Amino acid sequence: MGFACAGSARHRRGIQVSQSFSTTHKGAQEMRDVFVAREIALRQGWLSHTPAAFQSDVLDRCVLQEIESGARLFAEGVPVGDMYGVVAGQLAVWIAHGRRNPRLVHFLRPGSWFESFPPFTSQGLRVSLSASRDVKVLCLPQQAMQEIADLHPEAWRLFALVSAGYVRIATLAADDLLIRDHVKRCIAVLLRLGGCRVVTPPTSTPIDVDLNQQGLATLSNLARTTAGQILRKLEESGHLEVSYRHIRILAPDALRAMLAE
Repeated sequence: MGFACAGSARHRRGIQVSQSFSTTHKGAQEMRDVFVAREIALRQGWLSHTPAAFQSDVLDRCVLQEIESGARLFAEGVPVGDMYGVVAGQLAVWIAHGRRNPRLVHFLRPGSWFESFPPFTSQGLRVSLSASRDVKVLCLPQQAMQEIADLHPEAWRLFALVSAGYVRIATLAADDLLIRDHVKRCIAVLLRLGGCRVVTPPTSTPIDVDLNQQGLATLSNLARTTAGQILRKLEESGHLEVSYRHIRILAPDALRAMLAE
């Protein structure tokens, strides 16, 4: 099973992640891609906090897929059932309530896992995703999830932790918006979008956020000019680099320390 993408199959292609593949069928680059994807999944995010045997069961059934920048995933309210783990790039999360237009609320980054609906209810989420750049994900088909659960009934508890992660992110986002100081509120939102609100991820790659000044202002409940002033000051102090539709977080630890002042 693949993505419920808007567009044709050119948006994606898959590589089986099982370590038992033959070099006759997989090129050297694909082998490297698979190795890197497994390492990322084991180093950060939901899967890294599960038992080793469960990790192997999941990864051996995953398919590595590529999604082109701009591709949309999951029409709102349409259940698909597979589980996905981001290993490269960023996926923008959009939500829509009632008749409102979809609004950007978050980014899924390497180490993030998600489903198209909660595993116990089979009800579609009113959430859509879009690739803000080229993205690679590990896809665990719904049938493979059921196979793992048949082998180990306790696996459903581990799968449910992904849904629990949604709640954690939502409550953290709501709590940050209650920060009265507008500078700290803006910093807190930016850190959350960069996946470093609580702790800096164990990676040597730069922490980039595919967002412009207006987008950050909206998410921080600020005027665009106010958000721009904050970004300029943080860039001048060496905490950030700001470019067109792009913010690079250079000093996440220092920014988090500013929130405690």
